[in-house]
Amino acid sequence: MRILIIGAGKLGSLLAKRLSEKGHEIIVIDKDEKKAREVAEEADVASYARDATDPSTYDEVNIANIDVVVAATNRDEVNLFAALIAREYGVPRVIVKVRDSRIAQILSRIGIAEHVIVEPRVIGSIVEGVIEGKYNVVELVPVYVGGFRLVTITIAEGSSVEGQLLDEVKYPRSGVKILAVFDGEEFHDPGEVLRLEAGFQIIALVRDDVIEEFLEAFR
Repeated sequence: MRILIIGAGKLGSLLAKRLSEKGHEIIVIDKDEKKAREVAEEADVASYARDATDPSTYDEVNIANIDVVVAATNRDEVNLFAALIAREYGVPRVIVKVRDSRIAQILSRIGIAEHVIVEPRVIGSIVEGVIEGKYNVVELVPVYVGGFRLVTITIAEGSSVEGQLLDEVKYPRSGVKILAVFDGEEFHDPGEVLRLEAGFQIIALVRDDVIEEFLEAFR
C-alpha cells in the first residue's frame, strides 16, 4: 500500500519505520526539516519538509494515488485539514489523531475519517488500567468501524484465566480482535504469549454489543 503519514513526531516516525519494514511504500510530510530528515535516515521512506496546510503539498506527493492517510501531527487543526484534503481526493482510508474531543466529534459527525483516535483518552485509560488493575474501556470515536471500542483488561490475581493460553479463554471470537498483550515491560503479539499471568494486560478492539461478554471471560 501507499501510505501518507503527516507528522514525523514520535507516532509518525514509529509508524513509518514499522510499516516500511512490512514492505509498504511510505511517504512522510513534516514542516520541520530536521524531523523530516531524521525519519528518512531511520526508515526506508520518502520524506518531505513541507507545510501540511498548503494544498500544493498534496499534489506534490500525488495524493490521488494514496491508499491510506494517517494525520498524526501535534496540531488538531492541521490533522483536520489533512483529513478533509484526503477525503476531497478520494483517499480510501483516513486515520486521524486528535487531542480535542470536540474535533473528534466533528470528524465523526461529518464522516471523513475511518478511525479517530483521541490521544489523551486512549493513553490515559491504558495507564489507568495498568495502575489500578481494572477492566477498562477506552473510548474511541466509532466512525466506520461499526461501534468498536478499545478495551484493556489487566489479569487479576486468582483470575480464572491465569495459566491459560489465549486460545483457551472462552471469549466471543466474533466482534473481538486482540491486538497485543503487555507483560509489564513489553508488548507482545497475541500468538507469542504462552500462558497468561497475573498483571498481564490484554488490549483488544471489541464490538459494543459483546464488551460485557468479553470482560466476563477474563474475570
